[in-house]
Parts: sequence; structure tokens; C-alpha cells
Amino acid sequence: MHESDRMNPESADLNQNLENKAVLRKAVAGVAVPPGLGAAVRSSLQQGQPVGRIRDAVNAVPVPPFLGARIRNRIASDERPQRAPRRWLQRLVSVTSATALIMTAGIAWQLGHLRFTAGAQTSYIHSVSSQVATLMRVGLGDHIHCSVFRKYPKNAPTVESFLKTMNPQYAGLIPIVRQQFPTSWRMMLAHECRFEKRKFIHLSLMNGNNLVSLVIARKADGESFQTEEMIPALVQSGIPMYQSGVQRFQISAFETRDYLVYFVSDLPKGRNTDIMIALAPRVKAFLAASEL
Repeated sequence: MHESDRMNPESADLNQNLENKAVLRKAVAGVAVPPGLGAAVRSSLQQGQPVGRIRDAVNAVPVPPFLGARIRNRIASDERPQRAPRRWLQRLVSVTSATALIMTAGIAWQLGHLRFTAGAQTSYIHSVSSQVATLMRVGLGDHIHCSVFRKYPKNAPTVESFLKTMNPQYAGLIPIVRQQFPTSWRMMLAHECRFEKRKFIHLSLMNGNNLVSLVIARKADGESFQTEEMIPALVQSGIPMYQSGVQRFQISAFETRDYLVYFVSDLPKGRNTDIMIALAPRVKAFLAASEL
């Protein structure tokens, strides 16, 4: 740290603020976005308004009364040593009305927790998907549409309930996927869905803020990673695997005779790859049995 930083309380506070970013994110992430905030922010962005006006729109929304206490409790319960001077915490809480909701809106926007209109959701999906290869868009689009924008129940459904409601043709995928994850990962989805006139088999699991999906789609005529002239990132157990990434999303994919198979997550690239490597042989064998 520079000598000027040691002598400047404001700089010290700023550095401490950056060090505690992860703690604050946890505290703010669970706060519901007030009803009028999403529309105000979207309207400001669509009109190309400067940041100052967007900040004004956020500041006009009442701050949840419990937010200050939530942040204090989160910081107090954090396992890391707390080096923040008390005045930093007091200042943080005192300016909550000017900053906390901006932080909430920014995090919610990034994580996809704002409940966009259908048109805004589609626009976001197309914007993100346009940055990856055509066939990668298939799995990424359904992951965002069906998993990221979904409002999940507080208590995850049981695996047994998914086994009862899933199409029997694909229900066997549920234990295959479930066994690859620790119990801290909760299965949130296991169903057939439709996005942009295409059907998908979609399984999702969640652990805290991390979300992963196994997305499977039947091939349309002529669809293949090989005909798209994509180069495999690796070949494991005789299975060519293709990879891509955009923003926080990591995508690993492979194909069978009749299916395109994707594993999409917000995990680090290496972790995303490891899970696909573990899943791919069993998922491919399962799908191959239905292709006979």
C-alpha cells in the first residue's frame, strides 16, 4: 500500500470495501428486487440514459428496512478476520439508500434474477448467444431461458418427485446426473421443455449462487458439430467434446447420433469440463440405448 493510502482514511475505506466485496454480494444477493425497480432500470437503459439518471431511478425506490441488519449480520458471521474499521460499517449502512439498491440491481441484473418481460428475456438470450457458435446457442439459450430466469421454490423438490413427473423415456438420466454431485447441490429441474419451437430434456442443479444444467435436444436435419467444422477441445472416452464460453457461462458439448448434449454452468471452466467428462460416457450410453 502506498504511503498516501495509509494517511488517507477514504482510501483505506475503499480498499476495505473491495476486500469485502464477496461478503456484501452474499448479503445483498438474497434481497428481493422491489417491483418497480426492474422496469425503471430497463426503461433507462433502453433510452440510453446516463448512469446518473439510472442511479436516480434506483434511489427513488424505498430501501428494504432489513437490509442494513442483513449486511451487518453477514459481515459479523463471516469466517475471515474482520479488519474493517467500525466507521466503515457505519458509513456503509448510512449510505444504503444511495448504494445498496444499485448494488442489488447490478448483481441481480448480472445473475439474471430480475424478472424481465418475455421480450426482454429473449433479447438478452439472443445478445449473449450471438457471441458463441451456432450449435452452442442451442443449449445456452435453453439454459438461460428455463433455468436462469426461473424463480425457484425455497425448498427443492425431491428426486422422487422428479422421477414421477419426468417422461419415462428420460427419467433414467436423473440418477445419472444426481450421482455426480455432492448433496449440497439440490436438483431444481428435471423435465421436458420448449424454447423457440424446439423441445429439450433439461436437468438443473443449484448450490448457493451456482447453477448448472444438462440440456439435451434432438438434432435437426444436418445438425452436427462436425458439419459445423468445429474443432473438439478434447476427446475423452472416445467422445469428442466441444467448448465455449461467454460472460459467466461455460458450455461443454458433445453429440450422439440423434442428440446434441450440453453441460452449461457458471462454474470455472475447468470444473465445468471435469463434470462433463464424468457425465458424458454414461449420458451417451443412456441416449444410445434409445437410438437403436
